[in-house]
Amino acid sequence: MAIKKEILKKIPENILNKEVINKLENKGVEIIDVLGKGHRGVVLKGIYNNKEVAIKIPRTDSPKNTIENEAKILKYLENYNIAPKVYKYGRDYLIMEFIDGEELKSAVEKLDKNRLLKVVEDILKITLKLDMLGIEHKEIQGGRHFLVTDKKTYIIDFDKAKEKKTTRNFTGAVALLFGEGKLARTIREKLNIGMDEIKFIREFAKTYKKL
Repeated sequence: MAIKKEILKKIPENILNKEVINKLENKGVEIIDVLGKGHRGVVLKGIYNNKEVAIKIPRTDSPKNTIENEAKILKYLENYNIAPKVYKYGRDYLIMEFIDGEELKSAVEKLDKNRLLKVVEDILKITLKLDMLGIEHKEIQGGRHFLVTDKKTYIIDFDKAKEKKTTRNFTGAVALLFGEGKLARTIREKLNIGMDEIKFIREFAKTYKKL
């Protein structure tokens, strides 16, 4: 089934690789929507093997193709259930689990205290696990790459991620959740966290960073 014109209109023509789109359709993928456009890739929503999936393909104007690197990292993380599962990938496409969630930065306003506390816990556990596994995500502090669902939290978008001996995912999460930004202030207010607790958390993060 050919990609619909109204979907194509959501993607600037100069960044969309139509050859890859044709390849995906030949593999039985139906493209049904556009999920996002990043600096290196375009993320589409589709149907594959009767499942809703997210599909990442490289932008035609990107100087670097990181699709295979991202796919391999996601495969490595599959046993830990913190990121999307990989269904199929190649040099120029990645078909993965579609996470029906909301970005942390917009979800935080809607969560009640108990749910927000669990999301914060999830994020700290996810970033600690990445540190233990030696995977540096590199985009923790923006908050855009945590997806909050009804039951749990996931981390997505590993196109800049690398395997490293020293990683700083957890300290990045502490800065995101308990720093000076708008999201951190919202969390502080909704969870009724005082400055003494905030100082303790930040000092703990500094000690952790030295380990």
